[in-house]
Amino acid sequence: MMRTPSFGYDGDDGLGDRLLQSVLRGGKTATSSLAVEYLSGNPLPRVGELSALVDSQGAVRGTVETTRVTITPLHMVGDDVAHAEGEGFADAVEWRRDHVSFWGDVAELVRADAGDPAWELREAEPVVVHWFRLVPSDQV
Repeated sequence: MMRTPSFGYDGDDGLGDRLLQSVLRGGKTATSSLAVEYLSGNPLPRVGELSALVDSQGAVRGTVETTRVTITPLHMVGDDVAHAEGEGFADAVEWRRDHVSFWGDVAELVRADAGDPAWELREAEPVVVHWFRLVPSDQV
């Protein structure tokens, strides 16, 4: 079975679909999540793995191949990640500000996924960066 990466969450006001569109346009070649979110049992992405891109309506919109996976402390995420996420971040400082705000907004979801009601975001929080390439439809 093919993995299905998630670029949003229920009730995200269309964020997931906007990010999926960025992947399809070639502007988004990486996505980030907190390592703690994998405690719920989902395996880390693996290099060479194919993943279906599914929109909020459940339609498969394309396929990506994992090209690299890194785990980096939040305060060390670099400009390369900020640019590869395809959301228009000028640099890692702007990326961190946005992501700290986002992860703060969804902290209850993170706590539930991790099974840790006391979880709090910290400066050195491990961040999983999933790098990928869009696979042309004739190569799937």
